[in-house]
Amino acid sequence: MNILICDDIAEEAQNLEEAIKAAGFEGNLNCFNNGADALSHVKSGGAVDLCFLDIIMPEMDGICLARRLREAKYNGEIVFLTTTNEYAAESYQVGAHSYLIKPPNAQSIADILRKIADAKKNADTAGIPVVTRNMTRFLFFNEISYVEVMGKKVYFHLLDGGNVEITAALNEILPQFLEDTRFAQSHRSYIINMNAVSYIQDKEIFFRCGKKAPISKNYAEFARQYIKWVFGKERQ
Repeated sequence: MNILICDDIAEEAQNLEEAIKAAGFEGNLNCFNNGADALSHVKSGGAVDLCFLDIIMPEMDGICLARRLREAKYNGEIVFLTTTNEYAAESYQVGAHSYLIKPPNAQSIADILRKIADAKKNADTAGIPVVTRNMTRFLFFNEISYVEVMGKKVYFHLLDGGNVEITAALNEILPQFLEDTRFAQSHRSYIINMNAVSYIQDKEIFFRCGKKAPISKNYAEFARQYIKWVFGKERQ
């Protein structure tokens, strides 16, 4: 694992580095005292699996740095560190793994490293990069209940009940989804994650997130695909 530390206070960066080593970490560590250099390192191709970012820094704070990292298509983990929890909500808007109050101890670092290592072993990394008016992110397929296309807008309806909207045509995204066997079309405007389906009744699909989608007569094969998918999973 490759870890990046960004903290403008040298003493606190050193304390964090010592806590990481005390937690048993034996990989590569790169330390930066400002967001611009940390961002440049990632953009230039530096291998980074986990970023520890101080939130309160001059010029570019940790939240801003995290956004810039995501815009640069950094898909690794982010852990924020600060002396106050007032930025907790913002930290999760950029897909942060954790939020630690300074000074973190070796045990808290070890717990985070273990959770990340366990997640990597069981990772489902398939997904699609999406760009909205104010955000760039990598949307994992296992986050999506279904995809709905309306005109030139594509709506990714998520398992947590939220949605992400982009401007695109169906033919721009359809091949990427249908290459993944968990997805199938139920309608010319709907792509369904069969893992997210709760049940099918009549010509409607009901999802675990509480939403529903139609099955059109031209896609009647979807119900059979879903049954095949369910029984195929049970045999695995």
